[in-house]
Amino acid sequence: MRKIIVATALSVAYGAALLAVPYEIDASHSSVGFGVKHMSVSNVKGSFDKFSGTLDVEGKTIKALSGEVEISSINTNSSARDKHLNAPDFFDSKKFGKATLELVKHNGKKLEANITMRDITKKVVFDVELNGPVKHPKTGKDLVAITLQGKLNRKDFGVGTDTGNAMVSDNVDVLIELEAMQK
Repeated sequence: MRKIIVATALSVAYGAALLAVPYEIDASHSSVGFGVKHMSVSNVKGSFDKFSGTLDVEGKTIKALSGEVEISSINTNSSARDKHLNAPDFFDSKKFGKATLELVKHNGKKLEANITMRDITKKVVFDVELNGPVKHPKTGKDLVAITLQGKLNRKDFGVGTDTGNAMVSDNVDVLIELEAMQK
């Protein structure tokens, strides 16, 4: 009987360790960025300064990931350009205030996610790196970090459809780096 109780306790503990652990994105240690060719020669970088999200990790697999950015928080280090990007011919941030990302599946080094901008949803494939967990020395909670790198076509989402590829590339490099703490 004692062996059964010990075996049951161990299997419950082992099973609990395999369950997905919920994490909350720490925006102060994370970034949502992009790069796009301007005039086919220079790479203009930008970011969204306001974003949030959650993820669930089970072992080395991301089981759930969702996030959103506030479009009006776009920052390309040019207030005139940021104002134009928020205008109706690009992101139209007054009408479409948020963009979202929702995990479809994670398989090793690839992650598929649905990206929604301007009420248009498309699947985007990212290269993914998952690091951790490590224990935070002050809180004792687990920390993980993920890096997502991918490409999307801005015109697939109705962003800047009247602006030619030679002026601003249709292809946008996306780099999302997230640190998250166990809830």
